Amino acid sequence: MVGAAVVVAGFAPAGVMAEAPQVKGGAKDKPMVFSNPAIDPTIPAVGGVRWYWPTHARNFERRKAGNIDLCFLGDSITQGWPGEMFGQYYGSLNAVNFGCGGDKIQHLLMRLEGDDGELKGTSPKVVVLLIGINNMVDNTAVEIAYGIDNMVKRIGKECPKSKILLLAILPTKGDENDKIKAVNKITAKLDNGRNIRFLDMAPKFLDRKGKAVDSLYSDNVHLSRKGYEVWHDAMKPLLTQMMRK
Repeated sequence: MVGAAVVVAGFAPAGVMAEAPQVKGGAKDKPMVFSNPAIDPTIPAVGGVRWYWPTHARNFERRKAGNIDLCFLGDSITQGWPGEMFGQYYGSLNAVNFGCGGDKIQHLLMRLEGDDGELKGTSPKVVVLLIGINNMVDNTAVEIAYGIDNMVKRIGKECPKSKILLLAILPTKGDENDKIKAVNKITAKLDNGRNIRFLDMAPKFLDRKGKAVDSLYSDNVHLSRKGYEVWHDAMKPLLTQMMRK
């Protein structure tokens, strides 16, 4: 097992080969080939932000402490949960927030690799996954959906007894929303009604004209405190159901 100091200094996981995901009727029925591996969302890669390794080390230490029944995985939108609010809503559920700002799909994959993988040896009742917004610049909608499919499979391999609550990529105040809808339309097909459920919270974040509600965002992408309240309320019924089973 790799200690936190080693993790920060340099993490060299073994076995970084990706799964061969297939989104039937959606992304791809054969493994997708990328001419540029740097934008392949199924190949684990180190995040480019300075807080990537410290965040990973902190999550690793929390993982070692055990007692995890609910795990949030994602990027800055997940990491941005106000601490006291997260504790109020999910503290009694033995929840952890393993979000990392700046993460693309492949960066989250890297955080799951090796003996210091953030899910290694855990078996949460539910893993809540929200990822993909940072891939919008580099990847097509089909490629992003393909990467999310692979991520769901990767979590399932690491935690075979856990249920996965896959959240649709949230709308933004920018011009990515048509592409976001295209990704979500494909990844919605991953819902099998059993251990993988898909939830699209977009209607709660849009006004009658289909525009993102200003008060729910702190900028074009990230949520305000009110936005996290809406997230909690929108997710609560399905999460409660999944946690009880």
